[in-house]
Amino acid sequence: MRIILHVLWPVLVLISCQKEVTNIKLPSSTPKLVIGCFISPQDSLLSLTLTRSNPIFGAGHTNSNNQPITDASVSVSNGTNSVILPYNSKVQQYAIETSTFPVTSGQSYSLTISTPEGENIFASCTVPALNLLTLDIDFIDTVSNTKMLNIKWKDIPGQINYYRLFGRTVDSNGFMGYMDPDNPLQDDNGKDGGEMSSRLIGENFDPDNNQIVAYEVYLLTIGAEYYKYQKSIDSYTDNDPFSEPSPIYTNIHGGLGIFAAYQQLYIRKP
Repeated sequence: MRIILHVLWPVLVLISCQKEVTNIKLPSSTPKLVIGCFISPQDSLLSLTLTRSNPIFGAGHTNSNNQPITDASVSVSNGTNSVILPYNSKVQQYAIETSTFPVTSGQSYSLTISTPEGENIFASCTVPALNLLTLDIDFIDTVSNTKMLNIKWKDIPGQINYYRLFGRTVDSNGFMGYMDPDNPLQDDNGKDGGEMSSRLIGENFDPDNNQIVAYEVYLLTIGAEYYKYQKSIDSYTDNDPFSEPSPIYTNIHGGLGIFAAYQQLYIRKP
């Protein structure tokens, strides 16, 4: 009898802990405007993506978070002049050529958006004052299937700088493959005016038929807003159910998303 009770005891405890849960109050949230806009003096287009968020809880939730807004009033100002960004249905963005409204180094810009539904949001950012002029590329390994490049550059002295690095391989058929950097996001804390470096690693996915003919390297000098946003994206882990919550940075007042600036140095080798 003691053995039977000993075996049944955990089962009885589990059964006694069961309780029917009803009338759960789920947290409610209101859809918000979501902005994606990165501006640069090197870009030929000033473009902005505008959607409305899709709350998880609520009767209107769908499996898609892409709800573009086409009837908003979008304007960008440099403090002296401003411009309205018209909606382009082909690319589903609000856009204007920078030849009409140039993006200038060291200049601060503000973004204002309003919708017929009465939504109003605001954001601002500052373009980095200086851009890198050159960088060194050492071909560590271009013979094996795994390609490696060592990238070095000198930090711009006398100011706080943030950098983002990425690269691509280009094969004989024009296919572009992503090259993964060791340190994709860096700052010059403790390295003001010194040497910065990172390694790019990629693969030739079809070495028998397609040979790598060029390497493209992009080094961005980014603003503080860009750095904080990208760092929060890189820290976010969506496939680990046990990871700590990691909020995504936003500088949009009254909404979500990012309005940030950068300068770009592009080099193609050979």
